[in-house]
Amino acid sequence: MDTLTLFEIMTLAAGLIGVYVKLNTELGKLKSRVIMLERQENEVKKMLTTLVTAVNDIKLLLAHKGIK
Repeated sequence: MDTLTLFEIMTLAAGLIGVYVKLNTELGKLKSRVIMLERQENEVKKMLTTLVTAVNDIKLLLAHKGIK
């Protein structure tokens, strides 16, 4: 079995460090994207709640007008 030379070991180490750094930056991007999407989800939920309230008010007004 051939033994690894110092050059091969250094190349392998540099490659591993490069992959580690790349994966960490990708993970950071994904975490920030998830946080942004969660914020947007909360905003959409608030808008939908407001919309449902408005639709229920319209239903009540229409029902009230229909009774008279």
